[in-house]
Amino acid sequence: MKSIKLITALFLLNFSAFGQTNIQMVITNLGQHKIDAVDAFDLSQEEFRNYPYQDTIEMVFAKSNIDCYNIRYHEQGKMFRQQIWLNPGNIKIEAHIDSERLVIDTVMNAPIYCAFKKFFTTLDELYKSKDSTALNNYMIATYLENIENPFSLLVASNYIEKNKNSKSNLLKLKPYVDKQGDKFKWFLLYSSVADRLNKLLSVNQLKFNEYSFINKEGKVEKLTTNAAEYYVLDFWFLACPPCIEQHKEIKTQLDRLKQQKIEFIGIFTDKNLDKWKNYLEKHNYTWPNFLQDRGKTITDQLGISGFPTYLILDKTGKILEMNSSFSNVLKWFKLD
Repeated sequence: MKSIKLITALFLLNFSAFGQTNIQMVITNLGQHKIDAVDAFDLSQEEFRNYPYQDTIEMVFAKSNIDCYNIRYHEQGKMFRQQIWLNPGNIKIEAHIDSERLVIDTVMNAPIYCAFKKFFTTLDELYKSKDSTALNNYMIATYLENIENPFSLLVASNYIEKNKNSKSNLLKLKPYVDKQGDKFKWFLLYSSVADRLNKLLSVNQLKFNEYSFINKEGKVEKLTTNAAEYYVLDFWFLACPPCIEQHKEIKTQLDRLKQQKIEFIGIFTDKNLDKWKNYLEKHNYTWPNFLQDRGKTITDQLGISGFPTYLILDKTGKILEMNSSFSNVLKWFKLD
């Protein structure tokens, strides 16, 4: 009987340490803030936790694997948040709240948090060095180091974004993603890696007769690409700050684009026709703009999930470049 009790106790201890994630969240400096409530949830939004504010909160998740968490402190409509990668087991986090955000000071018993910080610090340094080969090699190596946990998907997502215009570089990642399979299909970033990688490798040209769009009168319309030498498609939505900010510059450059036989077309990815029309009219944005219709869409076909995204096409619909900023579009056309 004693041996059975001992085995049971050891099992429960093991489950407590590795069968779930216990996060002790300690606020060391609240400043002048008066926090109303605290919540936390995993990135895939499978588990949500809500707490009244205390300096120390014990957050328990039924996670036996490495995962990413959103932790948020609320104060009268204002939110202080942080996203953090953690190992399973017993984790202690010490943090403080400054005027704008939740600041993580120390994290104990979570090696993946250190790996996350190291990855983005090194990534920033390599971007500044402008050594693309070293940058790509580092991302591939880090992906392989983490291939048995979902952090690899974040690394792969960054690699794909960096190399979205280079099929040869994307093909270097594909065998490893194929080998990993659908092991982490449950994780939020899965589709932005496996699905997007396959779509970017398989689609070279857009056939506009396969897509429908909604014009400002609410009518279904097909786009044609025979009036210009090049086309730039701007995929955007209203709650996207960089989309809205870059529209100001786009307005000033339309004449230059037309002089080079480049037609600029906005593709709105929201569904609110009235808000879309009011926005365009308010700012006097007169270039062609359409809503994506339901059914087959370009964003789905190409796995576009970051906005704004600009597609540069020739008049046959061949994809020449994909960019995330209008300034890079001008550089591509040598108009910067």
